[in-house]
Amino acid sequence: MSRLVRMTLLAMISMASTAFAGHVYENLSYGDTRETVTKKLLACPRLEVTVPETMFGRVGLNGSFKIKKDLNGLKFSLFFDWDETGGLKEVTLRSEDVGPSDYNSKLKEYYSDASDLITRIYGSPIMSNDMPPRKDINPGAIMNSHLWHPGEGSLMLGVAHAKDKYYVSIRFTSKVIKPVKTEN
Repeated sequence: MSRLVRMTLLAMISMASTAFAGHVYENLSYGDTRETVTKKLLACPRLEVTVPETMFGRVGLNGSFKIKKDLNGLKFSLFFDWDETGGLKEVTLRSEDVGPSDYNSKLKEYYSDASDLITRIYGSPIMSNDMPPRKDINPGAIMNSHLWHPGEGSLMLGVAHAKDKYYVSIRFTSKVIKPVKTEN
């Protein structure tokens, strides 16, 4: 199966419902409670649970769900953030980690594939930059390079650095992020 066909299938299977059924990834909506999010994720056939449901209270939801279909060989896990009232305010799709030696090869390809996929679904980004150089991403940081406003909130694509590994980050947030303008 060609790369383009895989990306198109992934777009239809994994993310297409975002643009139509909800405000966030899959059928999740901003403001959903943790209980509602858990029920929706468990019912979603495109996701798999990585820990027993009885462990959610101990380990939480972060990293407990993975997308079944990969993006050109790369698996993504879901991570969440909540507002002060316990409502969903962010969902981040985090790719598997790659080492520093694969940053300019594998990770760059994954990043490009993710950018192409999101652009196919949501149109051209309102802000777009090249993938950041590895040396510019501090440990524990995420450097976002692309920004979309898909209806409510924002969608950002970036690269993160954690424990001497790097990963692609696709973040849906209820906050409307304004593009950064630079002076030339």
